[in-house]
Amino acid sequence: MPGLRRAACALSILCALLAAPASAEDGPAGPGTSPCEDPLLALRCPNLRMDPPSDLHVQRAGHVLRLLATNHIVNNGAGPLELRATRTSDPRYAKASQVIYDRRGRPVYFPEAGYVYWKAIPGQGHYWKYFRAARFELWTVNPDGSRAAMIRTGPKLSYCLRDLDRVAGYARSPRRAVYPACSQDHARRELRLGVSPGWADVYPWHYHENWISITGLRGCFAFVHRADPTGELIEEREDDNAAQRMIRLPPRHGSVAPRGCPSGR
Repeated sequence: MPGLRRAACALSILCALLAAPASAEDGPAGPGTSPCEDPLLALRCPNLRMDPPSDLHVQRAGHVLRLLATNHIVNNGAGPLELRATRTSDPRYAKASQVIYDRRGRPVYFPEAGYVYWKAIPGQGHYWKYFRAARFELWTVNPDGSRAAMIRTGPKLSYCLRDLDRVAGYARSPRRAVYPACSQDHARRELRLGVSPGWADVYPWHYHENWISITGLRGCFAFVHRADPTGELIEEREDDNAAQRMIRLPPRHGSVAPRGCPSGR
């Protein structure tokens, strides 16, 4: 999470004492302090992680060899990931604020949480989606399987952020979806997106932009799916956003199975 937002987020005392919805702009915080760790705020923060890439398919598009994959953004935190945005003069973009609820259910607003925009999906029309929710990455690996250097990223960055699949049945996970599919109403001014605790936003391997180029590559690589790649969202943890799958390139008979590759970590 960027230092500016951390510094803006800790109006701790006011948030804890006021019953009305609070804004995280109202007071200072200690440098490097996460609002999720502030006992006065007592927030139920989300925690985003990705499942490892699954349903891998190799597909050629012109001169580009693509590796396609299903991806899951999962919230296993204490509270929902919720974003609210209000359109202003620009018909295509809306700045987002993150809403985190405290233990009494009161919302606390954190601005500068990225933006929502009017995204075109071929054959489906336009949707309001959150930009930079997740990213596909390809990494070289060291002999022990650890990641060395990121060499490529994929085009998929925009997500509806919705409750599609319930993946965990713990007590704080709602039984029914709270956050619906993203809106296709261009005239809509107030936007609300999110993923409840224990739910996932899922995109199948054949969905638009769910690929990364593997053209011309040889050897073992870590194929990584990473949530919140630019650190714009507030979470319980920042060290568990990525999941990976080891692959070997070029594909053999359409398979990228990690033949002879280290296990990775």
